[in-house]
Parts: sequence; structure tokens; C-alpha cells
Amino acid sequence: MHGGAVLDCCFHDDSSGFSASADCIVRRLVFNCEKVDILGRHDAHVRCVEYSYAAGQVITGSWDKTLKCWDPRGASGQERTLIGTYPQPERVYSLSLVGNRLVVATAGRHINVYDLRNMSQPEQRRESSLKYQTRCVRCYPNGTGYALSSVEGRVAMEVFDSSEASQAKKYAFKCHRKSESGRDIVYPVNAIAFHPVYGTFATGGCDGFVNVWDGNNKKRLYQYSKYPSSIAALSFSRDGSLLAVASSYTYEEGDKPHEPDAIFVRSVNEIEVKPKPKPYPIPPA
Repeated sequence: MHGGAVLDCCFHDDSSGFSASADCIVRRLVFNCEKVDILGRHDAHVRCVEYSYAAGQVITGSWDKTLKCWDPRGASGQERTLIGTYPQPERVYSLSLVGNRLVVATAGRHINVYDLRNMSQPEQRRESSLKYQTRCVRCYPNGTGYALSSVEGRVAMEVFDSSEASQAKKYAFKCHRKSESGRDIVYPVNAIAFHPVYGTFATGGCDGFVNVWDGNNKKRLYQYSKYPSSIAALSFSRDGSLLAVASSYTYEEGDKPHEPDAIFVRSVNEIEVKPKPKPYPIPPA
């Protein structure tokens, strides 16, 4: 079905989805009959794919330094399905959608923010506030900003509003680290997934841990037991009752023996993801 590694996938609806592959091809998959259509191609590995329900388009990002938008109603012919090609400053590493807003993270720590209704140029061009290579970007479910993770065990919480008051609310924090023999060992943060109900979020790192965070109160809510290998990807179900965890060695320490790749689907307990109310001080009598 795929002539190379599948680097990303997403749902279209309950019966079909899309895949991004190292063989440079974007495919549509119909699950119940195992039908596969070719939506189109890039000139290098297709790193990420998202489906926009707002625009009715498939958006792909590639290491060929382009973003492409596709009409999924056409198939098996790039000429019929390609809506537009949008050059990026570097290879595309991650992208995320909320409503009509699209955030694209590339190599070189570039961030481009688009309005899908006008893709002629980015609404905003930014540089990552983190010093090291970007691994993942995910938009807040409420549409006000995005979370960004890096290879150096940090996550940045950013806001779209460029006013001084709004920008004062952004911050970054350290995570997926451990201290060993007086040395700090820092792990890449490969994955971020927001809970669709509570707006809290999970991060997955090369340390094999999944942590759940309350971004508003700047607190860690939960840490799941360690998985067999690096966390490569995370995704909550639509109602937030399940969390899919991809445990897969990401070669951060080179070629070495490692546990087999596996996907774990776990039930999510409300206590793990629901923000805790802030305690208010008791007024003096």
C-alpha cells in the first residue's frame, strides 16, 4: 500500500482517512473496503497531513519545503485535486489546524500562521521562542494560540494576538528531563495532544513518558507509567475518553537494539485530564 514509512495520518470521516508517506505520496484510504486513492505527490517525504473541516481541504507539509492544499473530492490525479502550493522557508516538520487558522512549523525554527480563506501569504511570520529544533506544534482548542515543543525538553505556550498585553501571557516550561549522577538528561518532546473537552494537554517524549498538563494553571496533572520506548505520537479520541499512544524508538541515540513499535489505546480517567480548581485563600476571621 505504501512504498515508504507512513509519517502521519488523519481522519476524513468515520469511514476514511488520509496518509502522508516517505514515498512522497498523499493517499486517501477507505477503511471498510481497503480502497486506496492517490490524492497527489510532493517532491520529497510528506511529513504531515491534516483535514480541514472548515475548508473541506486536505493540507500536507513536506520536506520539499512546500505546503499543499488538496480537494479530496477528486482522486487518482494530482491535476484534479491540487488547489494550491505554498513555498515555505524550510522543510515542514509539523502543522496544526483550528477553525480557519493553520500553523506551520519548519526547520530553522520558523513558524508561519495562515488563514485558510486567504493562503496567498501568511498572516504572521514568527520565529520559535525555543532555542532548538521544533518537533511538534498543536493549536489550542479555543483557537487563541498554540503549543510548540522542541528537541531540548521544552514546551512553549504561544498566543496569536500580537498585542503587548496578550504576548505577556506566553511562557515556556521544561519537561521530559531527569537528573542522573548530577547531570541533567534532556529528551526531545515529540508529541502534543490537547484534550477536546477540558483543553488540558498531553506531551510525549523520548524518555518514554506521557505527561498531562494544565496550561492555564501551569501544573502537571498526571504522569502515566513509562512506555517501552520513545513516544512518537499521541491522539485523544473525539470525546476525550481514549488516548492513543504510539511507542516507537525514534533513533535519538542512533541504531541500537530497541523494543518493537506498538500502539497503546488507553481509557482516560477524568482525574487525569480535568483541571483542578484553584484553592482560594481563607479570609481572616
